[in-house]
Amino acid sequence: MVNEDIKSKVKSLYEIMKEEKIQELEVNSKDYSVCIKRKDHDENKSDQTVVQKKQTVVQEDIKVPVVLGETIKTPIAGVFYKSPSPSSPVFVNEGDVVDIGKTVCIIEAMKVMNEIKATFKAKILKVLAENGKPVNSGQDLFKVEKV
Repeated sequence: MVNEDIKSKVKSLYEIMKEEKIQELEVNSKDYSVCIKRKDHDENKSDQTVVQKKQTVVQEDIKVPVVLGETIKTPIAGVFYKSPSPSSPVFVNEGDVVDIGKTVCIIEAMKVMNEIKATFKAKILKVLAENGKPVNSGQDLFKVEKV
């Protein structure tokens, strides 16, 4: 367990990070290592704090989706769209089986609409990206099961 002295230091470091608008901070000492990552400046959003003391890891308020198995990733950064236009039906729904070459979504990058296609026959288990929201290169878009 993390002692109160370390907890107090982490809290004060976090407050400094908020004041100075620092997104990530890492501190290493002979007794402990601390890595604090802020997701954004909104206090209602979740932040991540990891404290290590002699191989002990304490994690607080971490909300990271766990993705196991096969996924379809985006090769480029941009905005994720589930359909070709707001009034069109989505390319795929959870539970659909898609063939090789089937368009599963669009990533808009620099005003260019890039179709992301399935590279193997798969069943869509879960849509991991949110429609109309930015995604990063290499980010998981769909959790799938090879068929």
